[in-house]
Amino acid sequence: MGALDATVKEIERIVLHVPFHERCRATMQAYGPGWCIVELCRVTTACGVVGVGETIQGYTWGHSGEKQFARVRGANLFEHLWDDSLGAGLQMALFDAAGKLLGVPCHRLMGVPHRDACPLSWWAQSMTPQEWAAEAQAAQEHGFTTMKVKARPWHDIDAQLQAVGAVVPRHFRMDIDFNGLLLGVDAAVPLIGRLEDRHPHLAIVESPIPQDDVAGNRMLRGKIRSPIAMHMGSPPPMTAIREEVCDGFVLGGGARRTIESGILCQQAKMPFWLQMVGTGLTTTFAAHLGAVLQQARWPSINCINIYSHTLLTEFRVEGGYLRVPDEPGLGVAIDWDAVERFRVADAFTLEPVRQIHSIRWPDGRVTRHPDGGYRADFLSGKITGFLPGIELEIRLDDGTAEFEREYQDLFPGVSR
Repeated sequence: MGALDATVKEIERIVLHVPFHERCRATMQAYGPGWCIVELCRVTTACGVVGVGETIQGYTWGHSGEKQFARVRGANLFEHLWDDSLGAGLQMALFDAAGKLLGVPCHRLMGVPHRDACPLSWWAQSMTPQEWAAEAQAAQEHGFTTMKVKARPWHDIDAQLQAVGAVVPRHFRMDIDFNGLLLGVDAAVPLIGRLEDRHPHLAIVESPIPQDDVAGNRMLRGKIRSPIAMHMGSPPPMTAIREEVCDGFVLGGGARRTIESGILCQQAKMPFWLQMVGTGLTTTFAAHLGAVLQQARWPSINCINIYSHTLLTEFRVEGGYLRVPDEPGLGVAIDWDAVERFRVADAFTLEPVRQIHSIRWPDGRVTRHPDGGYRADFLSGKITGFLPGIELEIRLDDGTAEFEREYQDLFPGVSR
């Protein structure tokens, strides 16, 4: 065994239940309950070097399991470093171990350093105006200067932004993801134009109308002032660039795919967000990628703020930026006491929580829906959203007889 033997000797999978932060717990239980199950991957080489990565069970682009572990055990980790098919946790762990073996930070394995700190965004699901305002205040308290939010047709986006504007300074920026729910140019132009006029902190809009509508997106881009971001891939990247349907991209996925996409953006002179959801491990890994990709100028979206713990002993954002570690590997210290505290059985799962969603319409009507289920109606244009005064209230099953009676009365045909 050499001192730098890079043979993968052991791989351990550690499953955690990391609670959501109390500030957004109910919302995340409604929209992304699986995001709180974190799978750590701990790789040990023949010379004793340990690398750690993570997978978010309910979101991550690629999962790492025994099938992937078997391909790597007994092999030189450098032979597999750029294999995206290994999944998020295992690939991240290999990069961490590789950097420690060579005594260099991960970003030196990825390319030539371009920046020593990367912009990082706070993130919030669709919420009430008051909840968005609370998120914006928390973002400022933690050193963030940008917040990316999910705009949905069952909320009054004007009221939401007004509530945020009342608690943030003028330099604070809001990026808004519509996920195509404005449907077309006819709805997008007047609504976005009105928001631009009323809310100076509005910055970037993501996927305001369906991304495959090339003609519509090209027309929309010429009619609004805000830059448009799109997930790279639909339409194909070269079509999006040639047809000038957006101002920048959203990148994610494995290290190889992200680097290749980032180089394309550099050639096209188009900025992008890095979108990789996770705790402090994933957020730091994204910072290493952002350090070498010149067009990673838009704040990275990692959603670290939804968790009650970063899993690191130290994590700090200053002036909207996260310092890129210079220490070997990921360059972070994992809080192993927290890991043990959150550890659960490998087969741990979460039971779905029943929900009552009540949409209050501007004309006074109230429609109720079991566990959501109305998004398709908005997305197809069957019902109209983004109306002034529209509100959504979500009630989660609290285990009381009162909730049971109401749920059964409202939705008698829906099974538990």
